[in-house]
Amino acid sequence: MISKVGVIGAGSMGTAIAQSISRRAGEVIIFGRKREVVDSINVDNHNTNYFPGLRLNPNIRARLMNDISDITDCKAIIIAVPSSEVRSVVNAIRDELAGKILVTVAKGLEYPSLKTMSEIILDETDNPDIACFSGPTFADEIAYGHIAGATIGIGDDPSLKTTISDLFGQFILDFSYDLRAVELCGVLKNVYAIGTGMWDSVYSNYNEHYTFLNMCYKEMCAFLKVVSLDKDIFTKFCCFGDFNLTANVDKSRNRTLGLMVGKNIIKTPYLGSGVTFEGSKSVKGIIELASNHDVDMPIAKFVYDVLSGNNNVRKSVDTLIRRPS
Repeated sequence: MISKVGVIGAGSMGTAIAQSISRRAGEVIIFGRKREVVDSINVDNHNTNYFPGLRLNPNIRARLMNDISDITDCKAIIIAVPSSEVRSVVNAIRDELAGKILVTVAKGLEYPSLKTMSEIILDETDNPDIACFSGPTFADEIAYGHIAGATIGIGDDPSLKTTISDLFGQFILDFSYDLRAVELCGVLKNVYAIGTGMWDSVYSNYNEHYTFLNMCYKEMCAFLKVVSLDKDIFTKFCCFGDFNLTANVDKSRNRTLGLMVGKNIIKTPYLGSGVTFEGSKSVKGIIELASNHDVDMPIAKFVYDVLSGNNNVRKSVDTLIRRPS
């Protein structure tokens, strides 16, 4: 058991992960920006902003982000902030992250660098002990202890596997030594969840939905075959499971974005917002990566064209249908 773990980010996923791993760590410290959230965790054992009805385990404490003294004693640090904030947050505490096991749960692709979150963390810290956590996992269900599967992406050091397996032992786990591919799965599934929401705003019966879902998964796999060194990536939680969850379930933020764009509730162009829709920020990067590897991705382009305001959903969907196989 790890004696002390830090979680950077007091949002829904950071709090949920802290609650889950607190059963397998001596102490968990959540670092957050808002004084009221930190106080509610320390005084009442609740994160009133995200899970007001959930009592957090007593070995969870909270600190403000600028109070980093406790990080020194943490063996592992979990980074659970939005992808757009990972570089700045890690840079601010880079010296304190030396010698720690670093795990990112953020999903996104930096543009224009086309770097994943683990690559950004390595840039800022020079610490190679980095892993990622990705799978079909909604934060609220993690927080309340429901069964969930996840893939742990690990770099070149297989010794991390034992420590991380123990820390995330509440989950059904599989592993991949292609860390970048695991993270790209997390980006791709968000893009296709937006696309599925758009499609479902036009075509709503089961045949149409699952036909498009299959088309998305084919395109996702075609890309991964070219970029991934893990030949089994297609069967892992980070790929098949997370794609299905995010594209099919209406409480998925990215699917909801696609539905709202398709129904003209959200106007385009839309490629960034204060609301965390990770897929909308990464779709341009995915298209550029695909072009670099000579992979045709018409569905990803359809999503980008609609979000950027270059095309409407109905016209883009009709173009996809008419496209030769």
